[in-house]
Amino acid sequence: MSQILIKQVIRKQVWTIKKKSVVQGLTPRCRRDGEPEYGRFTTRDIERIIKLANSNVVELMPYFKDLPNIGNYVMAYSSMLDLAIYRALLRKKVDPGYATNLIGDINWQFVINTSGYYRLKRRLIALKTKDPMERMGKFLSDMLKFPYGKPGYRAELYKEGNVYHMNFYSCPVYDFYKQFGNEELTLFRKVFCTYDYAAAEHLIEGGRYQREHTLSDGDEVCDMRWFIVDTSSS
Repeated sequence: MSQILIKQVIRKQVWTIKKKSVVQGLTPRCRRDGEPEYGRFTTRDIERIIKLANSNVVELMPYFKDLPNIGNYVMAYSSMLDLAIYRALLRKKVDPGYATNLIGDINWQFVINTSGYYRLKRRLIALKTKDPMERMGKFLSDMLKFPYGKPGYRAELYKEGNVYHMNFYSCPVYDFYKQFGNEELTLFRKVFCTYDYAAAEHLIEGGRYQREHTLSDGDEVCDMRWFIVDTSSS
């Protein structure tokens, strides 16, 4: 199967799952944050938002780089869909701050909806070792192969004491968002630069994530730190 056909399949599948995530994310939410008197998102509202987002995708595609690495392509295309949905929410008069929070929830729901691959990988790694730190290291190492592989992502991974250092020096999702203005970069920073905190807890029991610098703040590196805390007494 050619890369062109593979990417066509990817776009269709990612958009299908993303639309499901939009429905799941918006159905229980108010149209205005914490103001139920304005009603909740209806099925018709959500259908219109998805339709607007689909039109926004067409407008955004000229800004989308055709990345050769399939994992890179999936990450960047999914993130472009989030921007398309965000702009659709704004068209429906949703407050930008609230729209950003909704995109964060939709994005995380998308992660949950596509987590079968990662659950399988965790099980396979658990068969190889019972040591939590070793399991975390193997998982992070695999992540640097897919989806965070070269050439889109330039990164290094090493261990110091009980902490894994994962430094990213390039990110195709950031490269896409920085083509636009401060509003889009704020969306990127608050959505994509934060879900690793939750991902660490889902990766392994007691998993934690920290960082001091990030590319989206204009730094030269995303200095990710992954470690495990003892949760037995909590």
